[in-house]
Amino acid sequence: MHRWPWRRPTRRRPRPLRPRPPTTTPRARGSSPAGAPPTCSRPANASSRPSPPTPAPAYAGLAEARALLFDYAGAKEAAEQALVLDDHLAAAHAVLGFVRLHKDWDWSGAEAELKRALELDSGRAVTHLWYGILLEATGRAAEAVGEARRAVELAPGEAHVRAGLGYRLFWARRYDEAIQELEATLKIDPSFETAYYFIGRARVQQRRFEEAQVAFARARKLAPRDPNLLSAQGYLDARAGRRDAAQRVLTQLERLAAGDLPFGSQIAAIHAALGEKEPAVEWLQRAFVAHEGALVWLKIDPRFEPLYDDPRFKEILGKMRLEAAVGPFSH
Repeated sequence: MHRWPWRRPTRRRPRPLRPRPPTTTPRARGSSPAGAPPTCSRPANASSRPSPPTPAPAYAGLAEARALLFDYAGAKEAAEQALVLDDHLAAAHAVLGFVRLHKDWDWSGAEAELKRALELDSGRAVTHLWYGILLEATGRAAEAVGEARRAVELAPGEAHVRAGLGYRLFWARRYDEAIQELEATLKIDPSFETAYYFIGRARVQQRRFEEAQVAFARARKLAPRDPNLLSAQGYLDARAGRRDAAQRVLTQLERLAAGDLPFGSQIAAIHAALGEKEPAVEWLQRAFVAHEGALVWLKIDPRFEPLYDDPRFKEILGKMRLEAAVGPFSH
């Protein structure tokens, strides 16, 4: 599972679709579930080689893998091919919802696909997490948290699933609960650097700056070259009143943005924290033109509260078709 959903999608041309069936299928070694009678319908001299899976599930698996690598075009192509072969594949519908959410900002289309995926298979934790993103982005925070809790019920030992609940709670601005879930994530996987990142962001919103600094420092030990942590530091410096330090970070981020990296929204957030509305809006407009992934959360991102009343901010939301959401966020 990817940990930075706002990364720029790959621009490389996807490889031709060649789903490769796995070499084994469930229970291919002849094992049977506990308490189940053995299956023995074949003659003794019949081949024991398992039958390969149908192409449709293989295409669906390829689609999900590509989606998590931000290859949205390749993911969509594979998912659509899977559905041509079998329209009842939940994973393929979920991938189409994921692509429509992150690439197209097609909120109603994404919701339709994700709901269809859950109708077909409500037991896939990742679909609940993806549907939760759609719900929170469109102003339905309580429902988003509910979907994430269902995902944890389905996969309680998966670090990325537990982290997903922490993220949903963060975006719902339930910061103490978010930190609790993210700390639980770290007990499962101590190397999950994004958990520290969101703990730090939660502490900044609570104005507990020293604790935020500690969390970001721990994340940097795990991912020392992650530029997202540089922007997080700049935002922390701005909120803590360290203008000179924040300006130095802005200089570095602007250099990254000039190299075609998707940092416009993060630069905008630091300017907003410094009370500099003009450059904040300008950089958000650039982020919109570049279709930065982080803008999925624009309406609910607490970093942009200083811009909520600005007509240009509302114009960006309107262009993204997010203006109809109930409010910046709802519990």
